[in-house]
Amino acid sequence: MKVIPLSDVVIIRRADQQSVSDGGIALPPSDDFTEDIGTIVYVGRGKPHKCKTCGGRGHIPMQVKEGDRVIFSTNGHQLTKIKGEELIVLKQDSIIAVIDD
Repeated sequence: MKVIPLSDVVIIRRADQQSVSDGGIALPPSDDFTEDIGTIVYVGRGKPHKCKTCGGRGHIPMQVKEGDRVIFSTNGHQLTKIKGEELIVLKQDSIIAVIDD
């Protein structure tokens, strides 16, 4: 199944509260974990836009891409299950920052 969000919608996988080391040992949550961090799994095409000057139509490019780690607002999002995994659906405007590791 392929998921393609409409407009400027993104679908995010919440960061795991528990990480696993390279050796497969479960590690407790770190102090820097918060519920508002996740990784973008699916990205829409961007908000539809009509040019007032030329009358052409297009999309405003998205500022994020699949794989980006982001901080997002915990208000105004929706939870959904895709392929048995609980994911977060929200508008790009609800993303506060991209984490640059």
